[in-house]
Amino acid sequence: MEVTAIGVGNGGSKIVDALVTVDEEVGRGVVADAYALNTAESDFRALDHLPESNRLLLTSPEMRPSGTGNKPELGADLLGENLTLVKNAIASAPWHATDALVVVAALGGGTGSGGAPILADHLRAWYDVPVFGLGVLPNERGHMELNAARSFMEFGQATDNLFLVDNAVYLSPDESIRENYGRINRDIARKWVTFLSAGERAPDSAEMYVDVADLFAVLEMGGVSVLGYASREIDERHDGLLDRFRTNGQPVERDRATRALVDTVKTASRSLTMDVDPETAEGVALLVTGPADRLTQRGIDESRQFLQDLTGAQRIAHGDDPREGAREVSAAVLFSNVGAARRIDELKQRGKEAKREMERRREERARKQQELFSDPDGELGSVTGSERPRPEDG
Repeated sequence: MEVTAIGVGNGGSKIVDALVTVDEEVGRGVVADAYALNTAESDFRALDHLPESNRLLLTSPEMRPSGTGNKPELGADLLGENLTLVKNAIASAPWHATDALVVVAALGGGTGSGGAPILADHLRAWYDVPVFGLGVLPNERGHMELNAARSFMEFGQATDNLFLVDNAVYLSPDESIRENYGRINRDIARKWVTFLSAGERAPDSAEMYVDVADLFAVLEMGGVSVLGYASREIDERHDGLLDRFRTNGQPVERDRATRALVDTVKTASRSLTMDVDPETAEGVALLVTGPADRLTQRGIDESRQFLQDLTGAQRIAHGDDPREGAREVSAAVLFSNVGAARRIDELKQRGKEAKREMERRREERARKQQELFSDPDGELGSVTGSERPRPEDG
């Protein structure tokens, strides 16, 4: 599936830049075009592969191009004011090669959380292709959880399917902030590029080709989707003469390859981009990748049956993506329209708590300032004169 990816805000733009980077490195060709939209001009310096012409600065005469200060309302306003700019820019995308649009945003900030739902809503009106969202939930507490909870609801309503990634799943306490987010962005990109390659003909000619219609049949169920991913390096030590003899000259012992493939799929079903109950998924899409002789028919059949038993899904799209010279076997499993997501329930609850706490602090701050800057008995008097008019009074 070829997509045009649009990153909104700093986090979303960096992920889109990583998507382009990984796509070029592995030669998948799934990113037809890519754009970055931001309100802070300085953030564009962190992008490596997106061309300057595809970096769109969202501005207004009333503010400097220095960001939204984690205010989603401002991000929504700026995106709305710059819709013509955005529409004109993405009109040059290769629409003949675009199967879907993917709007990418970190939902805890200001530009992405506020702007992404606005953009997705308009893209669905402008173009006759599915519009998917890729939203990243914050690890930080407080107002960022409130932003994410609010944005999540609107982003989900504005897209045909919302893919979610939880930063908390990826963070390592032993890395710096820069190292963490650099690794997270690349890991997200690697997994999604692998999944998006379903529907694209591999050079080695897949035996069970997953076409775009198969994927859309799973994704059109809407709701929230999460991706599971796992890979296993190939152990060449077991590919000796005895194995070749046992398999009538074949280079890989089939039973071992089958077990490895099924185990990889099972691991992928547990290694999700967000904590959900995969058993509640209504649709599943599976893509296995690796050397052709490792992707056994029985392994794929058993993997599909495992996913069927796990979810009871009405629709399961599955296929193989053989890659000559690959040194690992990998599996990408998308669980579509999951019905239970503990992380979202927690996010909404903590968002409400954060809102109440912010209101309490605002009232407390106002009370402190009132006490600090007032003289109840009036003994001190005024240095400007009590009759002096205020600026708003003329």
